Amino acid sequence: MLKKFIFTLIFVCICSVGHAKVIDRVVAVVNEDLITLSELNEEGEHFFKKIRAEAPADQLEDALHHARKQVLNSIIDRKLLLQRAEKRGITLSPEEIDMQYYGIMEKNNLTPDQFSAELAKIGSSPETYKQSLKAQIIRQRLISYEIRSKVVITNEDIEKYYREEYGLENKEDGLHIKQIGVLWGAKGRAKDKQDARLKAEQLRGMIMAGENFADIATEYSDLPSARDGGDIGVFAEDELSAPMRQGLAGLRPGEVSLVLETPSGFQFFKLLSARQGNVISQAPLELVREEIRATLHDRQMKEKFDKWVVKLREHSYVEEQL
Repeated sequence: MLKKFIFTLIFVCICSVGHAKVIDRVVAVVNEDLITLSELNEEGEHFFKKIRAEAPADQLEDALHHARKQVLNSIIDRKLLLQRAEKRGITLSPEEIDMQYYGIMEKNNLTPDQFSAELAKIGSSPETYKQSLKAQIIRQRLISYEIRSKVVITNEDIEKYYREEYGLENKEDGLHIKQIGVLWGAKGRAKDKQDARLKAEQLRGMIMAGENFADIATEYSDLPSARDGGDIGVFAEDELSAPMRQGLAGLRPGEVSLVLETPSGFQFFKLLSARQGNVISQAPLELVREEIRATLHDRQMKEKFDKWVVKLREHSYVEEQL
């Protein structure tokens, strides 16, 4: 109880002319670690700024409070993971972090100054980004240690997914499509049209080299469908936009289109299946087996990870003071 009381009272102050001005306070205790208000504000700065600019005045305070809770929970989970990793002896040297950092910079064809400028646009900095990168890598290693061995994907799982997602059990006529888009301007991450085209070609190249379409879409696509791994469902041909019709023309199920220009960016598509009445065309199972395995593996990993984090919280001391 004494430790909890001391943690609750901790604050940072500046003393001037005999007065103390509180400039920081603890917003959460996670076992032996503290999370301060300044840490929370720094982490959520870009998110909070967006809410202040877009939320109606009468909803602003509620929206900010909800956002702060979201960001705080994210920080708490990260602290728990890092604490667990430390207990497991999972570490990352500064040299390893630098190697990853400069690797990402080179992959995006940016100089150090350009990369710093891009980070500044999203309210970050090289040091903050490196800390985030460190947490991500340690998280991945911890997940591999704690969870990966418990994930099992059977042939029956793959065949069931194939039947459901590649057309055999799809009762709608039309084309089942996935997409990835790279946008420039306010809605995208590319700095200009040329950069957007280059990024789109790079992403398509990764997929043609064997990367999982859904994983690439989730991580890199600027379109709303990214949250669904690029899956936009089934469309009749007369429902397709001109770029989509152009991209899908002559494409066989399982194939990926060329990169096409749109008014605000560049897109490419993957055709999963096509159905017209009783005539069904679909990618052969063997052509998509490993992609399906990867998709199911990622889904099961996320489910097990979410449950594992809940258990980790249950066996830890966490007190929110927001």
